[in-house]
Amino acid sequence: MDCKALAAAFPQITYLPSTTQYENSTSSYFAAFENELHPACVLIPRTAQEIANIIKFLQQAPGSLPIAIRGGGHTPWAGSANINAGVTIDMRQLNGVNIDRNNIVAIAAGEAWSNVYTSLERKGLAVVGGRVSKVGVVGLAIGGKFRIELLCALI
Repeated sequence: MDCKALAAAFPQITYLPSTTQYENSTSSYFAAFENELHPACVLIPRTAQEIANIIKFLQQAPGSLPIAIRGGGHTPWAGSANINAGVTIDMRQLNGVNIDRNNIVAIAAGEAWSNVYTSLERKGLAVVGGRVSKVGVVGLAIGGKFRIELLCALI
């Protein structure tokens, strides 16, 4: 499996080097060395269904590329939020904080703590999260150890 196969399967969300979306994704990390990594391609899904389709595709594709999952882009070690010569899945388009009538909160995978805090404050609620509000929820919540196997278990 390579990025050409991903681009054929997901043309609206797969970005190759030299595209604006690829550059925006790979040059906007908190840690400078993450900005120096060059994935073979970046996928920027917009919905949970696109994530599910990507994971199913990756499970069925022959061969594999290493995969990194980007939440807010603050995880400070290579191979976690960005990866050389692999696939980076940038979750930042998946955002939103939903609070139901029982005050159960659903936080989208690409959300930052600042939006979570603001949404909860409006309802008189709070949560223990990142002390730097620009940090992504996913990386902090799972310690940057988000692996493709976990994604598969969720689908």
